[in-house]
Amino acid sequence: MPGYTIEKLLGRGGMGAVYRGVQTNLDRPVAIKILPPGVEKEDPTFAERFKSEARLMAKLNHPAVVAVYDFGTTLGGQLYFAMEYVDGSDVSQQLREQGRLPPEHALAITAHVLDALGAAHRLGIVHRDIKPANILINREGAVKVADFGLAKVDDPGSHGLTKTGYAMGTPDFVSPEALMLGSQVDGRADLYAVGVMLYQMLTGNIPRGAFKPASVLRSTIDPRFDGIITKAMQHEREERYQSAEEMRLALDVIVTTHYVAPEAERPVAAVPPPKAEVMRSAPQPRPQPVRQQYQPPPKKKSSFGLLVGAVAVIAAGAFFVMKPKPTAAKSNPPVTEVSKPVATPPKPAASSAPSGGGSQPPTQSPPPAPVASRSSPPAP
Repeated sequence: MPGYTIEKLLGRGGMGAVYRGVQTNLDRPVAIKILPPGVEKEDPTFAERFKSEARLMAKLNHPAVVAVYDFGTTLGGQLYFAMEYVDGSDVSQQLREQGRLPPEHALAITAHVLDALGAAHRLGIVHRDIKPANILINREGAVKVADFGLAKVDDPGSHGLTKTGYAMGTPDFVSPEALMLGSQVDGRADLYAVGVMLYQMLTGNIPRGAFKPASVLRSTIDPRFDGIITKAMQHEREERYQSAEEMRLALDVIVTTHYVAPEAERPVAAVPPPKAEVMRSAPQPRPQPVRQQYQPPPKKKSSFGLLVGAVAVIAAGAFFVMKPKPTAAKSNPPVTEVSKPVATPPKPAASSAPSGGGSQPPTQSPPPAPVASRSSPPAP
């Protein structure tokens, strides 16, 4: 291929294989799409659609559409065109890795896709194969719509079926009118596919049959997404959004306004108990804490004083006991004259006990009274 160096295969599809290469004269990475050999001989419409894709993408000068740089034929006679290389991933790969996308990411991707489709529809170009695998996202987060292989210029006599009667597009994303023979296909078919893709990004599921709303499957999803998806996927295209700009404005409402639940959906708040009314004109004084006057503890009697008192009492009692009682003076009998002298009676000893008393022990110092503890009363 003159002017290009092919490095590796990126993927294969119904309209050919895509390689990563380098445009040598400008030294920039490119994605090169090459039509398989012999396909144009089997079905001449493949070659015409391949050329149409290159021309249509070249017309779309939009930041959300993969740009086309060149178109030609290889040395082997194969058709090719070189386009912008998007270094990143696609929405399909992100869904495989994450299961579903955060609502804010899904909304942003959908908004960029609608901007690109709006530009295409204004030129009369219908993509006809909007799906996660055809929405590329580079490392800076820029969204790019790719693969216009099934795109066509809208005209009144066109329909979504091939000459053999097969529908164009991926089954889960094909609008109902594209499956009907002789039905005209316009930009509203792309909007149907956008609604399917938005639901898949939010929930991780493809809506089939009587599907549940996205906000029912995931409580964190804004319920306003449900209305957008339902309208975009209406069976009758007259009931869908009539343009990509109209659907884009519906998404802008979610971005710019906060969701307020209807009165019937709002949770009933618990009513707090009524508070006691307070007179503001005459505020009640705050109660002051009662301060008790300090009372010193009663002084305890000294055990030494008790001992001294006990000794004094015992000494006084001993003094009165040991004091000799006064004896009455004995009257001497009258002296009578006798022939013998009368012997004089001996004087009583000083240590004799007083009359009328029993024998008493000799006086001695009393024993010391035991020291009274704080818990026992003093000795008598």
